Amino acid sequence: MPSAGGGPVSTRLQLVHLDLGGPMSEPSRGGARYFGTFTDDFSRWTDVVFLQKKSEMLSEFRKWLTKAQRHTGTKIKILRSDNDCEYVSNAFKALHDKKGTTHQTTVPDTPQQNGVSERLNQVLVEMARTMTRHQDVDSDLWADAIKTAVYIKNHVTSRALPVGKTPFELWTGIKPNVSHTQVFGWTCWVVMRKSHIDGTFGDKTAKGVFLGYPDGGKAYKVILDDGKVVKARSVVFAETNVSEVAGVAEELHEDEVVEVETGSRSASDGEDVDADNDDKDDKQDDGSYKSSDNNQGGGGSQDTLRRSGRARRPPVEQGLSGYRFWAVIGYGYTPIIRI
Repeated sequence: MPSAGGGPVSTRLQLVHLDLGGPMSEPSRGGARYFGTFTDDFSRWTDVVFLQKKSEMLSEFRKWLTKAQRHTGTKIKILRSDNDCEYVSNAFKALHDKKGTTHQTTVPDTPQQNGVSERLNQVLVEMARTMTRHQDVDSDLWADAIKTAVYIKNHVTSRALPVGKTPFELWTGIKPNVSHTQVFGWTCWVVMRKSHIDGTFGDKTAKGVFLGYPDGGKAYKVILDDGKVVKARSVVFAETNVSEVAGVAEELHEDEVVEVETGSRSASDGEDVDADNDDKDDKQDDGSYKSSDNNQGGGGSQDTLRRSGRARRPPVEQGLSGYRFWAVIGYGYTPIIRI
């Protein structure tokens, strides 16, 4: 396919890729069997919508087009899609004529001509499958998994973009903050407001499963054990598996066995805080950590170095790059588990 305007894409909405995925083997909790993606070629920012029928794509595209043009202050120039009937209908043609948009369609049986959207949809499905299987989440939550996959994709770098840039930054002009990210399907507890607590001895939290990040606010989307889906700001996430930590401790040498605390992490206002973080004073200027029992540089003999009798660990690293649990071995922090 020729590039937009005969040259490289240089502005937002100069070229937009449109594609439809599905039908899925089973409907989502909301009844959707398809998902549609709109991807800006310049920033690679992606929005996703969920549909019960293919015919709903036109109305969803109208909504997205209005929102995108208001956000960027520019009008879409070229829309690229495959040659399916839902994209070449008279209603779609009328919309292109009204907006002055050029519609590029692929040649039949050549999906590579719209490779950006085709590859993206495959990646999103694989990400969603991996996330749901990793935490053994019900398959009817596939729409939430795909939406979370899009959120992750928009907040990480890509080889298609300038070095160090993300779709979020190029689309919004703001560097993304991923410190609030959590593992899809994690067990969590929503902190209840006082008005929702049942009596003096009622539960202060409600157990659920983390489903992603709702649009338009700093919050988490959680499905509670009773099936109710809520958006909450104050959520406590499970952090470690006690049996896994105990198993690793047994594998260590007897003189290196340490006690690993199995705390939890609370989240408020989109910022993660360790509930049992008592190591703030141990952080050095270079971002590394030191033990409060570190006596290196003193006048004592090197043959009688004293080990700490208490396990200290910095906050668990989490987010988009993996998860580690840390323990003190001698005078340094050593990763003992990496998932």
